[in-house]
Parts: sequence; structure tokens; C-alpha cells
Amino acid sequence: MGYDISFFMPGHDDDGLSDELLLHLTNDQEAAWRRIVARAEHEIGPADEGRYPTHLELWLHEPAMQLCYAGNSASIEIPYRYTATVASAHAAVATAYALARIVEVETGMLGLDDEVSQAIQEYDLPKAVARYRGVGQHVRDLVAGQGPDSRSAGRHGPATGR
Repeated sequence: MGYDISFFMPGHDDDGLSDELLLHLTNDQEAAWRRIVARAEHEIGPADEGRYPTHLELWLHEPAMQLCYAGNSASIEIPYRYTATVASAHAAVATAYALARIVEVETGMLGLDDEVSQAIQEYDLPKAVARYRGVGQHVRDLVAGQGPDSRSAGRHGPATGR
């Protein structure tokens, strides 16, 4: 589970796309991927690349995030580990948006920040960072046992009802 940004070709929906389809990139799509990788490594930092039967992946090292590319669609996922401070959350989301702009320029696809339902071109980082931190805090609370069910456990006994 992570913070997601998705990409689609203008005028197309993703109903016909599936993660299960074998990857068949056109020469233009392969060239776009090469440009994305080169620019990401030059403008953002070190990355690892992977080729799979259904998609290509680029893993940025710091902050860590994953770009999956299938030619006519793509996605970026940021793990919630960077949400503890405003600075780390801002750095992670700003990096993801920088990578998203590279994908948009090199492919012609449009990026959508799925978490706040806004186009990447709107570039509302404060809104995106607030959402990223909010979900991250919720996840930390659940892991630490401070979720909604734990608040009443101390007053009414354990959740088992005993």
C-alpha cells in the first residue's frame, strides 16, 4: 500500500488495460522509457531498472519510490515511510511530482494524483503532502494499536469482551 499517482493517454480510458497483458512496446514507447530513465537518474538521483513480462519498473533510491510503465499507462507508488515529518513528506511528494512531470513530458500521458483527485499539472503540493501525511499517520496509529477500536478498549475491557 502506498500513495499513488497514475497516468493515462488523453482520450483513452483504462478499461481495456490489464496488468496481466504481456508488454509489447512500440519503438516510440521504448524510446520514451529510455528518456524517462535517463532524466530521472540525471534530475532526481540513482535508480534501478527492471523489465518484467507485463511492465517496466524504475525504483528511485532516496526517497524510495516505484514507477511502473506499460507504454500506454504508468503509475508511481510512494511508500508511507516518509510521513513522520513535514520535511520528509514534502521531499517524497515533491520527488514523486518531479518524476511524474518527466513521465508526462516524455510520453504525452496525463498524470493524476489519485489520492487527492488532482492533475499533476495543478501542482498543489500542500494538499498532496497533507493527504500523504494524514494517511501515513493513520497507518502508524493502526500499527501501534492506537486505531479507533483501541480507544474504547481501556474503558470497557479488551476488545474480546471479557
